[in-house]
Amino acid sequence: MTAVFLLTVFLAGLFILSFDSMKDIYETLILIVKKTADSFKGTDLTDRSELWERVRIVLGITLGMGKDRSVRAFFAISGIFSVTAMVLLAGRVALWLNALAAVTAAFLPYALLRIRMEDMRISGSHEGERMLAELTENYKINYYNMKEAIDKTAMSLKKAPGSRKILANLSRGLDRAGSEGSMMKLLEEFSLSINTSWSNTLKNLMYFALVHGIRVDEALEDLSGTLKSARAVEEYSKRENNESAMMIKYLVPLTYLMTVYAGVEFFGLGAEKFLEYQFGTEVGATWFTVFILVYTTSYIVNSFLSRNKLDL
Repeated sequence: MTAVFLLTVFLAGLFILSFDSMKDIYETLILIVKKTADSFKGTDLTDRSELWERVRIVLGITLGMGKDRSVRAFFAISGIFSVTAMVLLAGRVALWLNALAAVTAAFLPYALLRIRMEDMRISGSHEGERMLAELTENYKINYYNMKEAIDKTAMSLKKAPGSRKILANLSRGLDRAGSEGSMMKLLEEFSLSINTSWSNTLKNLMYFALVHGIRVDEALEDLSGTLKSARAVEEYSKRENNESAMMIKYLVPLTYLMTVYAGVEFFGLGAEKFLEYQFGTEVGATWFTVFILVYTTSYIVNSFLSRNKLDL
């Protein structure tokens, strides 16, 4: 009871001290609860927060699901993950570790989507040279019509699947865009799908061509040449080191499996006894939870740091 009381006091104090900086998150969570309780009919919201909009963009880029209904479902799934972890570990590990596991489980869906988005950005950045070359060619062939160039390039980029998907999403969005504001929003999401300085420049060139009808063929050629030079510099200076990725993906799980094998074969525990010690005792469950948390964190961090985008 003392531990529960101290943890409650600590969380209450943390809430009060961080209220100003975390106010937006608190308001968003309240909004999610209200909207989820009302309905899942998918009506658009009029009072989006920064957190809500960020999740919507990530869902739109990675899964093509950028509506408010998808965001509500995403937050509901994250909550289910958190509650499930809390229930499974209740009474098996210390309260602070249970809370840490619940928070980690809540953020896991978002982390997985961010990893997917980062993979898409990296592949899209390395396909940029091919995409720019074909876009420029189609732009000239179709008499400097940027919308036609985007449509044709989206269909012809067979050897650049990442860029093809991004351009296809942009093409479908432009077919439905009814105003300059909605068009600019689509171009912003296109730029964020790659998130490089050259994609931001390309977004601006597309905007001038689509909205104002300005010819940008020379600017596209200059950008393509600059990206080609960046590719040459990257190839010259590239020194990839995959040791950390190999250790996280293969060595760490293999090490755990070796402890299982050693416990059964050399210490005579037997499979049933090992499982009882690992999951039926507080010490075993605690160390297994710590292992999962550390492994998950290491995998997420390594996913963001192990590969670089091709940028200017």
